[in-house]
Amino acid sequence: MKKVFISVGEISGDNYASELVKRLKNYSLIGIAGPKMRAAGLTPVANIEDISVVGLTEALSKYSKIKQVFKKSVEILKEGVDLLIVVDFPGFNIKLLKEAKKLGIKTVYFISPQVWAWGKGRVKDIVENTDVMISILPFEEEIYKPYVSDKFKFFYVGHPLLDIIKTYETEESFKEKLSVPKHKKIVGLLAGSRESEVNVLLPIMLESAKLISRTFENIHFVIPATVNMVEKVLEKVSKYKDLPVSVVTSNLSDANVPKFENPSYEVMKNSVFSIIASGTATLEASIISNPFILVYKVSPLTFFIGKRLVSIPYLGLPNIIAGKEVVPELLQEECNPLNIANKTLEFLTDENLRENQIKEFESIKAKLGEKGAIERTYNIINRLLETGQV
Repeated sequence: MKKVFISVGEISGDNYASELVKRLKNYSLIGIAGPKMRAAGLTPVANIEDISVVGLTEALSKYSKIKQVFKKSVEILKEGVDLLIVVDFPGFNIKLLKEAKKLGIKTVYFISPQVWAWGKGRVKDIVENTDVMISILPFEEEIYKPYVSDKFKFFYVGHPLLDIIKTYETEESFKEKLSVPKHKKIVGLLAGSRESEVNVLLPIMLESAKLISRTFENIHFVIPATVNMVEKVLEKVSKYKDLPVSVVTSNLSDANVPKFENPSYEVMKNSVFSIIASGTATLEASIISNPFILVYKVSPLTFFIGKRLVSIPYLGLPNIIAGKEVVPELLQEECNPLNIANKTLEFLTDENLRENQIKEFESIKAKLGEKGAIERTYNIINRLLETGQV
């Protein structure tokens, strides 16, 4: 049986890769995995919780663990692997691609790093060490097209979120499971899946929620927590005993809170508004048509360096795809409780503001291609494994 190593470094990548794992049952699957990949049947050699970070300075605290996971991954590649699939997470995965290339292992990059925003110098490294690039964003084709050859193939498959996003709860059933009164409106607080994000952004969001609840008594806040962060989230929330707030998580968790198959999607679907950390969740909210604002805060050094590397005017994927500010972005100093509360109140008191944003989301969604991205990706990978070419 052919062996496939899949390397993922973030919860969003776990979400996408788990769908591939479900389809690649005819192969021996190992790798660096998140909870959904593990549940789908992949054998983990390490977990994304060990290596997932945001920012340059934040990575220092996990440097030793990341180095250890990388060394272990390379040892497994040397033992014999037929294909390496890496998902985004360039700092780690490009190095792993180089090691696989030295060993003559076929390589697939599923979901290109955001080289169009920063790290354009990485394109050469990616092309030289990748046999097949599978892209999920339409504008990436013009970046990679000049490099296409017999040694480097490029495929645009559309966005997997169009297939992955599914919701099951009605507003009534969702509120019932959370014991939230029917007359109350839900506002989502999505602080991210990494410890550094939860530590920095969730307290700011909770302070914002305190301010919002002083104006709106009929609001109930809901925080979807990933399996790896649910205990940390509960610890933060425990300091806000008078705040109308609930925590929900995945049914893969053992935590004693309401569970859903896709907690973030259920929160977005049933919220009148959300406050969301920069990342994949912003695009998910756009597809679900959940009005929101984007917030982001990292260490001053990380932001200072990042500003000099980034070559685009927006941080959020919805704004990048739209080519304009559809979603307000509150970054760094602007990411504070008062600003977040005031901007949220604008949306909660102005129906036109919410409706206009939802209309823009329809245009963004239309630019993401057709459904079937995961199946198209599987077909490419399966063909490569079976025939050695695509």
